[in-house]
Amino acid sequence: MQATKALARALSSPNIGTPFLEAHTEQLVGGESPDTVIDAVRRAAAASSDTLLFSYAETGPESLDSPDGAEQPGSERSMLARVADLMWDSGATRLVVLLDCGSAEIAAQHFVRPTPAGRPQRGPSVSVLGASRWMLFGSEIDPFMSTLTEALQAGVNDGPQTLDLVTLRNAVEAKFTELRYMVENEYIPGAKQLLLHGGHEVALGLNRAFPPSSRYPSHYPGSFFAHPDAVREAEGY
Repeated sequence: MQATKALARALSSPNIGTPFLEAHTEQLVGGESPDTVIDAVRRAAAASSDTLLFSYAETGPESLDSPDGAEQPGSERSMLARVADLMWDSGATRLVVLLDCGSAEIAAQHFVRPTPAGRPQRGPSVSVLGASRWMLFGSEIDPFMSTLTEALQAGVNDGPQTLDLVTLRNAVEAKFTELRYMVENEYIPGAKQLLLHGGHEVALGLNRAFPPSSRYPSHYPGSFFAHPDAVREAEGY
């Protein structure tokens, strides 16, 4: 819940430079019913003309057959399938989906619709960034949402001027790599791999670590690495 609120604040922060206005951002973080979520998406889809972003975080015991969860595409009970239909029918030219749930690979299939062979690509561009949790708890154990928010706030060293999903995916994976090295062989609950579809078509913020200058040192304090396998040399690893 706290990670979702922090991400919403980051996406609407003028300091980060994202185009998401606070007045156009709606948070549902109190365990609302699927119908409440659908109504909120319907309002957003009707108002969108450029970019429509949907962020989904799931906590609690993992259940692939939950009507609120990430069921196989085509299930009439799946809330995510209903959300995907509303997004595809919107007037937005870019669809962005962030997933932090038990089966992000399955959930992503609701939003990524392959183009039939021999037909040109039609409809909006779709970008999906997500992480699967192998264990789910009542609080945020997996660091995906919070790490993504930190990357937006701190920037990415040697990254581009705008933080597209490809850059953010690599930065989050780099932070996960650091965490695993820091605990050596201890188990870290949470995502071991991130999924990405598209990503170059949309940016979620300006890169605070760009460009290196007298105002911004070449390694801005707290900024993330651009390479997914990077580990800070200062840690001695």
